[in-house]
Amino acid sequence: METDKLKRIFRQYLLGQTREKETGAIDNWYQSFDNELVNPLSREEEETVRLEIWQRIQPELEKKKVHYLRRNLATAAAVILLLAGGLTYYMVNRSNPAYTEVTTAVGQRKTIQLADGSQLTLNAGSIVRIPKDMREERRLNIVDGEVFFDVKGKPSVPFIVESGPLTTTVLGTSFNVTAYRQVNRMSIAVTEGKVSVQKNGGTAEVLVKDQALTYDRTKNNTTIDAIDKSLLGWREGSMVLNDASFEDMVVLMQKNFGITLTTSQAGVRATRYTTELSTTMDPVKAAEVLAAIHNLKIEVTGHVVIVYE
Repeated sequence: METDKLKRIFRQYLLGQTREKETGAIDNWYQSFDNELVNPLSREEEETVRLEIWQRIQPELEKKKVHYLRRNLATAAAVILLLAGGLTYYMVNRSNPAYTEVTTAVGQRKTIQLADGSQLTLNAGSIVRIPKDMREERRLNIVDGEVFFDVKGKPSVPFIVESGPLTTTVLGTSFNVTAYRQVNRMSIAVTEGKVSVQKNGGTAEVLVKDQALTYDRTKNNTTIDAIDKSLLGWREGSMVLNDASFEDMVVLMQKNFGITLTTSQAGVRATRYTTELSTTMDPVKAAEVLAAIHNLKIEVTGHVVIVYE
């Protein structure tokens, strides 16, 4: 095999561009080493490892002055051997994701039981990533949506929920996390026990039973108040709006009823919306009720609902 060809193959392999036969040959070579099992990496850590490996291998591949093919093979092998552990780390995690992603569709609610005995209930339009192995760390990530947690205590392994800028740590409790990506307000509401909530690595706030923390993305501030239990009505099949902006209402109506609300009027957009709707209602009927409560009118075209005064 010529030197230039060897360089090209290794480079294409690292970029995931090799042909099946070449990929198989290199994979078999890696498997000949006695690799140890590794702990799962996060997606960010995988990318960091990949970049570090490439940055350290690339200089060797770019060297123009080469005397003997054997010497090149030895040099490439030495570099790869030094980084084999890290590269295997990346390859294992790429083919075996460290988490399971659970989702709910428009208007769907779902309850799942975790291996540790904890129970999660997902609201409509939610995405949660759950570790495949929760023996050493119980760290979940709410990518989008709302989830109610009933956590079983296990003092040696804290239960951690990441939701955007907020990280909630708990040993055994029940609490609700609202973290829709397109909704301005996020909240953590505790119904039993006690949790610690930290924003972007700052000072942690401790919440006890019947307390709720609300984070305003626009103002970048948090408040702690008595819990509004009506906001937990979604578990019983209700969509609750409590002084919601028009933009937030649009997101929640789409998640729960699959319709898109829009308006061209500044007055409608500036209105704050408070109501409770059964998620079993016909979507258009739900929009009619919402509009009637706020003295507005609607015009329906397919899945789009125009709201006006």
